[in-house]
Amino acid sequence: MKTIYILIFLLLTSPIYAENAPKPLWSTYGTVVNDTQGNATQQNPKIINDDYGGNIIAWEDGRAGYFDIYVQKINSSGSPVWAQNGLAACLSSGNQNFPEITSDGAGGAIIVWQDYTNENSDIHAQHINYAGTALWGKNGAVVCSATAGQFAPQIISDGSGGAIIAWHDYRGGTGEDIYAQRINAGGTTLWPADGVPISTASGTQWYPRIVGDNAGGAYIAWTDGRASSSDNNIYAQRIDSSGNTLWGKDGLTVCSAPNNQENPDILNVADGVIITWQDSRSGNQDIYAQKIEANGKFLWGADGISACSFPYAQEHPKLSSDGEDGAIIVWTDQREIKSDIYGQRIYRNGSIAWQDNGKPIVKAHGTQENPRILSGASNSWIIIWEDDRSGSIDLYAKKINGVGTTLWENDMPIVAARESQKSAAAVGTPQGNVVIAWEDSRSGNNDIFAQALSANGAPIWNAAEVTICSAQGSVIQQNAQLALSKNGSIVVVFEDARSGYFNIYAQKIDVSGNLSWGSNGIAVAKVSANQSNPQIVADGAGGAIICWQENSNKDFPSIQAQHLSSSGEKVWAGTLSVVNVKSSQTKPLMVSDGAGGAIIAWEDNRDVLSLQDIYAQRVSAKGTLVWYEKGKVVISANGDQTDITMISDGQKGAILAWTDYRSSNRNPDIYAQRIAANGHVVWKETAEKICAAPDVQRAPKIIGDGAGGSIIAWTDKAGGSYDIYAQRLDKKGRSLWASDGIPINQLSRTQQNGQFGNNGIIAWEDYRYGNWDIYAAAFSPQGKLLWQKDGVPVALIPHTQYALQAASWKNGSAIIAWEDYRSGNYYEVFMQQLSSQGLALWGANGIKNQTRDGARVPQIISDINNNRLYLFWEDYSNGGRALQAQSYLIY
Repeated sequence: MKTIYILIFLLLTSPIYAENAPKPLWSTYGTVVNDTQGNATQQNPKIINDDYGGNIIAWEDGRAGYFDIYVQKINSSGSPVWAQNGLAACLSSGNQNFPEITSDGAGGAIIVWQDYTNENSDIHAQHINYAGTALWGKNGAVVCSATAGQFAPQIISDGSGGAIIAWHDYRGGTGEDIYAQRINAGGTTLWPADGVPISTASGTQWYPRIVGDNAGGAYIAWTDGRASSSDNNIYAQRIDSSGNTLWGKDGLTVCSAPNNQENPDILNVADGVIITWQDSRSGNQDIYAQKIEANGKFLWGADGISACSFPYAQEHPKLSSDGEDGAIIVWTDQREIKSDIYGQRIYRNGSIAWQDNGKPIVKAHGTQENPRILSGASNSWIIIWEDDRSGSIDLYAKKINGVGTTLWENDMPIVAARESQKSAAAVGTPQGNVVIAWEDSRSGNNDIFAQALSANGAPIWNAAEVTICSAQGSVIQQNAQLALSKNGSIVVVFEDARSGYFNIYAQKIDVSGNLSWGSNGIAVAKVSANQSNPQIVADGAGGAIICWQENSNKDFPSIQAQHLSSSGEKVWAGTLSVVNVKSSQTKPLMVSDGAGGAIIAWEDNRDVLSLQDIYAQRVSAKGTLVWYEKGKVVISANGDQTDITMISDGQKGAILAWTDYRSSNRNPDIYAQRIAANGHVVWKETAEKICAAPDVQRAPKIIGDGAGGSIIAWTDKAGGSYDIYAQRLDKKGRSLWASDGIPINQLSRTQQNGQFGNNGIIAWEDYRYGNWDIYAAAFSPQGKLLWQKDGVPVALIPHTQYALQAASWKNGSAIIAWEDYRSGNYYEVFMQQLSSQGLALWGANGIKNQTRDGARVPQIISDINNNRLYLFWEDYSNGGRALQAQSYLIY
């Protein structure tokens, strides 16, 4: 059916395209608005001992735009041995993610990762020797490049200078399977090309875990959905050094109890292997374990034994040997209001050593989660976890003995710097110390840091830890917002991570595409904290007023503002707080007041009884708070009021609409209010009810109706699936169309995210054929639909089209831009002009905006007087996230 519609659409629209095509005026790929480099992201560290007293760390590194794999060696004093900020294990195009690392036994390491050089994920590996030389070429060796994708690689040493690698694999086409490969020290794969099957049973087998078997082979455990996608079980396989599977074709059933068993961890012991997992057989997630001999015999009963079956969830277990062929297990435990860390010891015979349902390892204020456990010296174990007792995520450690008694006096903060520290990787040393590497956001974006703790918990290196990598490079510029200024120039504001934090920057682009405010733009208010949600209105004099959400105080974000002149100078002496109230102020929206100033609305929780309310402030061109220090309340009803949309009322006030939860947390409605130039609400104090139909109404959008009133559209579930509805209000807030609005579209499946092209055309994202397309409809001032029933296709083509934006154009037409995945390789931005009769003027399915490597998040603004359309987007060339723009001449 969809194919038939596409053919009809082509016949109706294709002949019109050539004579109406818009002409790009700037360079082929547009103007680079901003691609400033800064504090790039490093994340997901992994660490091993190098067998000579040092350590090797691998991580994902975004300095080049795409994520690459980097490595660094540190000596016993914590000093980096290789190049500053590490060596590249791979620099090929596309992302490289999820590194895992093992020792080569000679002071170097073998690293494996997911590699997107060829679009689908493959498995690649690299051998770095003791001196930091990449032995398998600059981009490593291919472990598997089978069709479809290969994911989640795991690696162990093969004991002969090479490695055994396992992963889950989509090549079968009916679900994931488990494969493995052995690679020698020279980078030659030793088993059949693209690996040997560990399990190719029906359904899903994924996220393998691997340990050696003490004989040159490996034990592998995984989550297995062969029984049902809603009844995952735990399976395991043993493989010898030649790649032969020893426990049957598709592995042994470790646990097939009712409900889901998942997230296994695996431990090699002298007489076999121990596997633990989270288990939902009781209805809650519990912790179970099983021991298997090398011959595949189960030692701890059918479906394992319970380490903890206390009510509420126990999750993500991790294992360490108890030194006597048993195990100590730690996990995240939800039995209290917030999670803690619990543990259990299981003797080699399967008997429980500690108290039933585990022993508390850490119980503190806040959340403790994601534990790791390592064997220490003299019958001791070190547990490391993420802890937010201070208000941000820090890393802590604790040492226990064989009966679970704490050996260090207090929980030991490994690091308690500002912002968050998380994703710890750790390894114990032969001396009983522990070395930890982690993601650290003290400077905004994540860097890699490390520290060593002695057997008594004292930092071995220095109090400030060791910086493994804080490389500069590609950073993100995002969330552009536009204002049309004098002489056809555009002022754009955006979030920019060059400092490590997202700060708000601004730039002005003239009609020729030249940058007016310097090559790197202007920091509107630089701080060591994240700023978000920028908004902008032109001031009528070539400059702009900008507001944003300031997150310097995480508990009480505030709304700040600044006025930039036509030359980019800050007009106000300092950043302006739009209200002087201690509350959480978020998600600002702004419109011009028509007098050189602005009206700003936001969500505000100052009244705890009514949760999120909506407040507003009017700011003059000089920075005066016209509505005084506390602003004006737009609505303070029960429940939350969110999803603000707003327009100027043409009389120095504004009309607002929002999603309103006063009637029910599950069945929000749509309300609206008008606020006058003096800050007084014009309509009734409780606001006008736009739609209170059954079920969900959300995500309103508003546009002026050209007669002093407004038209509001929203996403509506009253009919059973999400549809698009609309209502027209006069300037007194009276509904002019049917009660609860008129249906713009009522097809089955989802229609959402309506965007007005003008006050007679609306476009939306449409799932009627099983993937996202773009549709549009037109309506008369009386609320009558003008085009074909259920709308006309703007983009009706395989793959995904969404995130649309729309702008008004001449003769009642509208221009629509959207993200489009039709290539199957990456997202691009497409555009279409719809006439007032619903004809697609730029050919079937629109025209593509030219970029090198794709684009997302389009923003458009029209300059009808000069026949110009300006398109801005987030550009993915070379894997980065720069802001770029293009100007189109439209005839």
